[in-house]
Amino acid sequence: MKKGMENLNKMPVNQKAKRMLQKAGGGIGNDSLYCVQLARWAIDNGHVMVEHDVDETIKAMMTWRPARVMNFFMVAAGEEYDPDGWERTRDQYEMALLIIEDIEEKMVAHFPWYRSAE
Repeated sequence: MKKGMENLNKMPVNQKAKRMLQKAGGGIGNDSLYCVQLARWAIDNGHVMVEHDVDETIKAMMTWRPARVMNFFMVAAGEEYDPDGWERTRDQYEMALLIIEDIEEKMVAHFPWYRSAE
């Protein structure tokens, strides 16, 4: 499992998230995607407010195996996670918000009833 996550964290989006976490002084672990860790950092430090379901999903994602997290992000084997606009983010706050918004979009795709009450 650790080797698989190491390989996923070599993706450009995760390398940028790692640099942003380092710049922000956030702790970095090797057991989850750096972009998910950045999202978690932003929530935990009050930089982004999210609904409870989003918060719980991101907490859970910190423990998921590589195949599960890539399935959630709808990334096929051999492809890279590449959320729209990540290259243009200027700081850790923009990047975290972009990742969180992408996670919310994926939640709606996987759980169509998620937003049905709105």
